[in-house]
Amino acid sequence: MNRDINVSSGGAPFEYVVAKAKTPAVWFQRITLIAFYIFWVLALLLIGGAVRLVVPFLALVPLSLWVLVFFTWRLTQVEYEYSFFAGELTVSRLLGGRTRRELCCVSIRSIDYILPNEEAYASRIESFSANKTIFAASKDSSPSVYVALWCDENGRRYELFFEPNEKALRILRYYNMSALTLRQSDR
Repeated sequence: MNRDINVSSGGAPFEYVVAKAKTPAVWFQRITLIAFYIFWVLALLLIGGAVRLVVPFLALVPLSLWVLVFFTWRLTQVEYEYSFFAGELTVSRLLGGRTRRELCCVSIRSIDYILPNEEAYASRIESFSANKTIFAASKDSSPSVYVALWCDENGRRYELFFEPNEKALRILRYYNMSALTLRQSDR
């Protein structure tokens, strides 16, 4: 699911967000967290009953549960933000809409290859032999995933799996036409 944040024309910054897909692993993670929350409440009530301080533990239950949910539930709500500004692509991971962590920032002109994540390009992607892989797409099997391959100034090789939308592909084409290989459907 793509959600445009700022769709401006010209040389203005462009950002958009792609939410991580609700895969069975994410659903399992959510169910596990809910079970942990229930276990937490029951454990506090049992401990309070065992030490005969049920009333203070009753006050501790909602407060501790809120803190626990606040810090753990966001791990199940992952989004990736792509920002294009002044010829640079910045990719960040957002957790629960509150925590942002920058995964990478690369000059688009320094990217060697931008390829569709398809079987036809798998050998080229694998032969690049990246030192670091950055996955910032909704899911592995998404049909719109591209792979950006580049080396930094120290010779370290990177591969970035991401989901560009139509405007992002135009920006990538503008800054580095020679590196971009489009799908038939994106031409």
